[in-house]
Amino acid sequence: MSVWCLCALLLSLIDQTEQDGNQLPVKEVTVYPEKSDKFDKGEWVLNVTWRDEFAEKNQSEKLTYDIEVLHTEQMRTVHFETIQVMPDPAVPHHWKWTSSVPLQCTSHSVRLRRRDPHQTSSWTPLNTYEGEDQNATTTLVYPDNQVFLVGSNVTFCCILKTEKVQLFSSSFFTIRISNRTYITKPVHFNTPTTSGGENIQCLDDGGSTIFIGYPPDDQNLTCVTRDLSSVECHWKRGRKTHLEGDNKTFYTLNGSVCKFDQCVLHKNNATNWTLNATNPLGVKTITDTAEPKHRVWLRAPKNIQSRAVHARNATLQWSWNMENYASFPMTCQVELNGSIYNVTFRGLGLSSVILLDLQPSAKYTAKVQCGSNEHFYRWGDWSEMTDFSTKEDIPEEVDIWMKYWEQNTYIVWKPLTKQQSNGIITGYELTISDSKDKWRNPIHRGLKTPLCHNLTSGNEKGDQIITVSASNSAGLSPPSSITIPSFPDNGVSVSPINSSKGGFTMFWEESSRSSCGYVVDWFPTYSKKHCAVEWRKIPSGHLSTWIPSEFFQPGVRYTISVYACTAGAPQLLQRREGYAVEQRPFEKIQNLRSERKGRTLVLSWNKVPLGKQGGFILGYRLVIFNSDINRTINTKTTREPTASLTLDPGSYTINISAYTSAGEGDNATISFLVEKSIHQMIAATVVGSSVAALVFIFITVLCFRKRKWLKEILYPDIPEPKLTGEWTKKGVYCSPLTEGYMKCEIQEAYSTEDPPTSLESGDSHALIIHTSRVCPAHHFYQNTYESPFVSSSPDDAHSVTLYSSLLWPCIEKLSSVIENPTYNMTLPESVGVSQIPELTLEMQDSYLPAPNFVHNNFDDKDSLGYKAQASWPTNV
Repeated sequence: MSVWCLCALLLSLIDQTEQDGNQLPVKEVTVYPEKSDKFDKGEWVLNVTWRDEFAEKNQSEKLTYDIEVLHTEQMRTVHFETIQVMPDPAVPHHWKWTSSVPLQCTSHSVRLRRRDPHQTSSWTPLNTYEGEDQNATTTLVYPDNQVFLVGSNVTFCCILKTEKVQLFSSSFFTIRISNRTYITKPVHFNTPTTSGGENIQCLDDGGSTIFIGYPPDDQNLTCVTRDLSSVECHWKRGRKTHLEGDNKTFYTLNGSVCKFDQCVLHKNNATNWTLNATNPLGVKTITDTAEPKHRVWLRAPKNIQSRAVHARNATLQWSWNMENYASFPMTCQVELNGSIYNVTFRGLGLSSVILLDLQPSAKYTAKVQCGSNEHFYRWGDWSEMTDFSTKEDIPEEVDIWMKYWEQNTYIVWKPLTKQQSNGIITGYELTISDSKDKWRNPIHRGLKTPLCHNLTSGNEKGDQIITVSASNSAGLSPPSSITIPSFPDNGVSVSPINSSKGGFTMFWEESSRSSCGYVVDWFPTYSKKHCAVEWRKIPSGHLSTWIPSEFFQPGVRYTISVYACTAGAPQLLQRREGYAVEQRPFEKIQNLRSERKGRTLVLSWNKVPLGKQGGFILGYRLVIFNSDINRTINTKTTREPTASLTLDPGSYTINISAYTSAGEGDNATISFLVEKSIHQMIAATVVGSSVAALVFIFITVLCFRKRKWLKEILYPDIPEPKLTGEWTKKGVYCSPLTEGYMKCEIQEAYSTEDPPTSLESGDSHALIIHTSRVCPAHHFYQNTYESPFVSSSPDDAHSVTLYSSLLWPCIEKLSSVIENPTYNMTLPESVGVSQIPELTLEMQDSYLPAPNFVHNNFDDKDSLGYKAQASWPTNV
């Protein structure tokens, strides 16, 4: 019985638990987008609020909820998240979600359920926020007129009209999320857009514009006071946002709306200032903290002008437009002719200053700026520019010197600079007196005369004192004096000096006579301008100076002197001459002369004029050119303006040029002819004849002693033809016959036992010569053969040499050449035994008539040959 009761109780508890689980604790669910005035054409954030009726106020554990977001039409989950919140029955729970596409693109539905460790509640009903795809009557593109940060990925959607859905095709909007909505893949924007934005087009009647830029980047907020009552704040923009129009940056300073870099807080005693810079992409907040009295930036003085202007001082005066400045302690500075005046002025409400140490007779421009004297922060604004001119004052002392040259003494002085003149120089006053001031001779020199005076010398018995003063409208300058000795030249020798970097470096030893330092002067040595002298005064204790190249001209010799400054006349210590930059001589040598002494030629010339040498003359170069052989035969140098040359007879041209370290000058040319003397001609004739006679005698004797050798070389004996072997004698005899035939008889002495066979003529055109021979038993055989010739009437005779070779049965080889000065023909070197010797003479396609022959004989052991000479008429 008890068991059944327990079972019934357990089933009742289980049923009650199931009923409690099916009850929904989530109530009052609300779904709405996050609105913004600037983002009304693109909603991205979905807000969800709800209450939990089972939540207890004092519950310490967090409540867990599952939240799911779906695209309503396709019921496709686009977001799922589990969250935890603290229970609070009095306040609704809140959750927001940012969509990847604008919420207007399609309807979004949200549902929730509560989860605890023992059970999970059921999902709430769907709470939907409807998109524009439910009721839109035109083609829409979202987002539109929105601003995105550079580097953002943006997904666009296109909501189509119902009638255009079937035929819609796009390569940009490719993903369908509802019946009427297509979206793109995320589009990346990595650069800012222009002021017009970026246009996105779906169809011809649908599109949107977006803007890409940066959030505000303003910085360096600085607040100052300018009128001692209000505060002015300034700042820098920083990086450009690239957003304009409604999307530009808006500023507020301590809650007051401002324009960029123009924010004024009137009658504000705050010491902290906060600037907010806002645009659709964000807010930049910068602050500044300071005491306004420590940030005083005074405005510019007004009505500045000059007062009480004198030769060396002037007064500047101005006013202030700010009443608060009258008792404010300030410090002021003046800019004079573009440079800050070296004195700073201080005072309460300062409105005038006195400028001292000004240059007389000078024009000035001036302006003023002031700042706080107690807590100096920065200089205020500059006033406007004012100008004034100081009055003239007496000139400064004249720098005076002397030049002694060629027994004349010149007094020279340097012109005063504009600063030294203190006005317009009207002239110079020069006074000459003796050292005891017994007499005085004043001389006035105008501006148009040279700054030089020639002292008449020769009658002075003592030193003279020269005084020079410059004059202008304010009066005469303090006098400058110099003592001129009666004999300025103390016999100091002149030595050469080399240049240094285009100038001269002078050294000297300390002089006991020097009481006020030293004077170094220099001038062109050969210049005709007597006042062309420069000088430099050296303080005591200095024993060298370098004179730069700007005082010298190339190729000009300068005289440089060092004087000791004394209480009386200057004392010459050193004098040197040299060239700052040497050049080749400007002119050639002068007056070239020649003098002949036999074969010796003495040349002499004048040196290059001193003022045209261009440098130290190192010597002269002579180039000797022989016109007969057209080449230079010698080059010679000499240091003296003379030269002796020993030349062979002939025609010569000599070029002579002076040279310095910089090169040679132009050539001076002389041409002349060196002839032989009568004694030289007689001697040459006798010597030549004697040598020719001796050579002739020598050759004659030598030829006589070598006459045999010469005969063998020049006229050798011509040997007769000889036969080798066993042949001994042979002979040919020919005589003409009638009817164009001739008969030749050959006699031979032949040592061979076998006699030759008879030969017959095989051709009427051949000359067949039959021979007789001598057999070994000394029997003689004789045969006669005839050969015809075509006859013609003979006239003047021509001659030709005929060669023939006869072969005997006992001879295997015959080689012979029969020479004749008239006409030669060479037979082959070998002829076979069976060949018949023949000779055919052909001329103008006809055979020759029978000639007359004469015979010659010769000996040869290896061959047998015959020579016959025939003659024909000249008309053949």
